[in-house]
Amino acid sequence: MGPALEANINMSDTLYFSKLNSSNYDSWTTSMKSALQSRFLWLYVNGEEDMPIVVKFIPLSTDRTSKKYKS
Repeated sequence: MGPALEANINMSDTLYFSKLNSSNYDSWTTSMKSALQSRFLWLYVNGEEDMPIVVKFIPLSTDRTSKKYKS
């Protein structure tokens, strides 16, 4: 299993780089790889790690007796 995500990483921080177009592929790929590596996501992209399980958020107002909630 690969490295765990550190709790102090703020995933909402935004990295800015040029939008991909027909003339900037090389610089865009370098920037994108760096951005993903900085968030410990590159191993998922290149297939070295399996994608983590995503747990859906269930609002407190959800009817907890419903079949949908129980599933």
